[in-house]
Amino acid sequence: MEINKMKSILTKLDEINYVLLHHYEEIIGYNIPPKQALVLEHLHRHSKLSVNELASEMKVTPGAISQLLAKLEQQQYIVRSINPESCREIIVTLGEKGTDLYEAYEKIDQKIVNEYYSKLSPEVIKQFEYAVSELYTIVMSEKGSS
Repeated sequence: MEINKMKSILTKLDEINYVLLHHYEEIIGYNIPPKQALVLEHLHRHSKLSVNELASEMKVTPGAISQLLAKLEQQQYIVRSINPESCREIIVTLGEKGTDLYEAYEKIDQKIVNEYYSKLSPEVIKQFEYAVSELYTIVMSEKGSS
């Protein structure tokens, strides 16, 4: 593998992200610490998770996740409720502010696609999709073995 070429690609990706960062200014005001943002990301992807499932996803203890959830719930980013099928289980979903945050992300992502990615040729998009899929497969297989 050509390490210098990969470093160059990663540098360009960082530069692209830096230039596109201004699009996200409207959601910077949410000021969510990284671990809390990760909780919200898991909930956004899964729509609802139990406290234990969320702890497992994040590779932390249920006690540690409960502390994060308390802060997020207080700020209305998440809602905790008792599972009607198992009264011992707490289900976590996005709250009003969490939903608002992801709606804002969706609008920004769509704007970026319209302004930039839509200008790529179908062939380049196909190559990009292939490269990202290959990298995804490698990372996910490595993640599973660690």
